[in-house]
Amino acid sequence: MTGLRRHALVRLSQAPETGNDADRTLADRWQAADRPYVVSRRSQPSHVALGFCTVDERFPDLRPRRVAARTEPQRIVDVARPPSLGDIARCSAAQANVSSFQRLASAAERAGIDIRVYGSWMWQALTDERHVHERSDLDVLVDVADVDEAERVAAFLEQEEAGLAFKLDGELSLAGLGEIHWREYRQGKAEVLVKSIDALRLMPRAELRA
Repeated sequence: MTGLRRHALVRLSQAPETGNDADRTLADRWQAADRPYVVSRRSQPSHVALGFCTVDERFPDLRPRRVAARTEPQRIVDVARPPSLGDIARCSAAQANVSSFQRLASAAERAGIDIRVYGSWMWQALTDERHVHERSDLDVLVDVADVDEAERVAAFLEQEEAGLAFKLDGELSLAGLGEIHWREYRQGKAEVLVKSIDALRLMPRAELRA
């Protein structure tokens, strides 16, 4: 399967491989519940690197644990983008800060910006388990076509964050290159860290326009 990117959500025809038996048991349970896995940066070209985040049923107050996994591309049966900001705003945990979610969603709609969400808020919305705590940032992902749009979106996020009850973390996904942390991009440094499904590299800012 081609075109996979970091943060994409995939469903599989069978449970993925893991590093040990305990994690395999968790993966089997996750698969049986028909839950998606998130695509991460891979170390082997022949496999797709995945992750999922589990809550210990016995100790739900403990920090959720991310489990690393991998699968063969032919076992992927569905690919989806991370949930939208609107999807996250409707989950039960968001109701404590519903005005902030509504404000951000309204501002994004006016600006024509499609905000997707990954990280703890995504897992909270997908599983209805406790992944979010009162200090959790909102990890946002925004696709941008070029550096001009990246500048606009980064400025938007910085401006809107000031009026929210939570901090905005996350990345801009620059077409054809990979993901860049929006706050790092906004700082205007000469080099930026670009993450893709296959690589992690520092790029001169000027090359982003190439």
